[in-house]
Amino acid sequence: MKRYIHLLLIFTVLIVLSASVFVTGAELARNYKFDTAVRLSRILDRQFVFSFLSSGCPHCQDYKEDILSDPEVKLVLKEHFVLSLVSVDETFKINLPEKGEVTNIQLASGLGLKGTPTTFIFYPPNPGLEGRGITKFSGKPPNPKSMVDFLTKIATESFREKEEGASGFYNYEPDIKPLTREEYEFLINTSFDIPVIQQERPLSDLPDSPEMILDLPEASEREFAARILDETEVKKVLVVEEEK
Repeated sequence: MKRYIHLLLIFTVLIVLSASVFVTGAELARNYKFDTAVRLSRILDRQFVFSFLSSGCPHCQDYKEDILSDPEVKLVLKEHFVLSLVSVDETFKINLPEKGEVTNIQLASGLGLKGTPTTFIFYPPNPGLEGRGITKFSGKPPNPKSMVDFLTKIATESFREKEEGASGFYNYEPDIKPLTREEYEFLINTSFDIPVIQQERPLSDLPDSPEMILDLPEASEREFAARILDETEVKKVLVVEEEK
């Protein structure tokens, strides 16, 4: 717990002391409904970022325009996290893996929300979010670079006292991950941006992506996945497996 508090204090000081950079007209980072994001986090082994926002909050708008629309911030979120933006303007229902159906307001209250924007970062559900919290911060980061640096520390777990420098990215372990057919179809339906390979091809013809999904005849999937990891820059392969 002390390491999380130390990380939060450093980030809070940066927020207080630094000025922001204003960005307009850029597309917001890809984000998902809370329930969808929770499931994506579990399937993809990604840490889960969710921010509480309100329409009457100028800092929330600044957070979206200055930070969540920045290309570098969007890239680190796209490659290593799942993002959800939770409005507190109106009450709506969400499903938590351990708690069942709650409202967004109950979730905010249970997490001790005091104002917006406030952002929480959790490990993937196991099976739920109970005890999976990493850290949180209130307000808007001072600039996009500080947000990228902060997220990179979380994604590599280099904030841990036992680690020296950045380790491998959290979501790339394990490097071969089985997917059920149901999980695969869920990913396809959410249009999550990971390329799908449905037939073997020369490794030089694979798309340029750190992760990919293999939906091949089961006998050849694991062998092809191992070749991809050994001979290319791909970091993780998700393998669709049929139920036996």
